[in-house]
Amino acid sequence: MKSIRFSLLAAFALFAAACNVDPELADMESGESRTMEAQSRMVLPPAPISNYCPSSIPGPPAGLPTAPTPITNYTTTALYPTGSNLRSAFTVIVTDPANPSGSWLAFGFDVKAQRNVFYVSGQNTRELRLLLNKIATDIDNLEQDSGTDTGFTWGMTGQIGGPILPQPGVHEGAWRVAWNNAYQMNVYMQ
Repeated sequence: MKSIRFSLLAAFALFAAACNVDPELADMESGESRTMEAQSRMVLPPAPISNYCPSSIPGPPAGLPTAPTPITNYTTTALYPTGSNLRSAFTVIVTDPANPSGSWLAFGFDVKAQRNVFYVSGQNTRELRLLLNKIATDIDNLEQDSGTDTGFTWGMTGQIGGPILPQPGVHEGAWRVAWNNAYQMNVYMQ
């Protein structure tokens, strides 16, 4: 019984400690926890990645418009424009769980620079295809642009089952998803 209690306390201590870890150090520390686990032969869950802890994710970037811009307003304008010094491009698409082919919102974040890039909305799957095509074109253009940072990363998530539109807090949830995706991409690329 004591060994089970010790295992649970050790797991909780690892979890609590991970919440205060700098995201750049999390990968190194998770490697150390695996080494400790192998040495002690205790069965512990892997240490949580620090960016899943609420205190380690910075607040969402300020300055988001109060209402999204319809995607149809972006017929000739890039969502992720070249020459705008983007360091990353992470898109989160939020749909209404009651009607996934209906209204949707999309957020574009430069997570590395911690800023909003766009906030758009659409009404149907045709407009969603327009969004996806624009993002694919923009990312292709950014990757070919000589002015884009060599460490440029991008990602996209469809957050089905998120808040029903347009409840408050959807921006914070989208930022958390984008932040987590950027962190996971960085871990994967290393």
